[in-house]
Amino acid sequence: MPDYTKLIESFKDKNVKFITCDVVYDEIKSSIPGNWDVKELEKKLHEKSDILRKELQKEIDLSQEYDLIILGYGLCGKSVDGLVSKNTYIIIPKCDDCIAMLLGSTKEYKKQFDKEPGTYYLTRGYIGDIESSFLDNYEAIKDKYDQETWDWFLKEMMKNYKRLVYINTGNYEPGAWRVKAKEEADKLDLEFEEIHGTNEIFDKILNLDIDDEFLLIKPGVSIKADMFTI
Repeated sequence: MPDYTKLIESFKDKNVKFITCDVVYDEIKSSIPGNWDVKELEKKLHEKSDILRKELQKEIDLSQEYDLIILGYGLCGKSVDGLVSKNTYIIIPKCDDCIAMLLGSTKEYKKQFDKEPGTYYLTRGYIGDIESSFLDNYEAIKDKYDQETWDWFLKEMMKNYKRLVYINTGNYEPGAWRVKAKEEADKLDLEFEEIHGTNEIFDKILNLDIDDEFLLIKPGVSIKADMFTI
């Protein structure tokens, strides 16, 4: 990335709009600077990239009075491909998805992918209500089938997964969420593993310590998938 140090430094005392999914927000909500306004979007929007892209563009269009827009997203299934801000700069992490942010770097994400490509990741933000299952988004489908068919559906949906990883980010007491993740792994017959995440990317976002792990998108320039290092 070209040296935009002075430009980025100038944003620190100005009005910032932070548009993020609730998984990322859950990790940093207590550390967000006071001059930032936040728009939190539901994680279920990730299920269809076209819908998420539409919602993100709408929020960007509504945020043109801000000096800077920060997207708490990665490429996220190309959901950010084509987004454009008419008047305001955008900063976005140059990573595949939120998992890389939770693990602290794209490098660590690739390391985990090489270890086991068929991995499902959970954090408190992904799990949601401790009394629910992270599969509860499929409850509407479940009601249409008997138990045998539902069990088959789950197995088919998860057949390419071998491992369930709970990412302990250190941002909250993990006890109950670790237990819940282990229960989900047992239910789905997946190997369970806990690994430690870091706040490296989150800290850079919060402090506007922007380096080559981020994209700085000029006004009028569309975000393109090939800008990301995957």
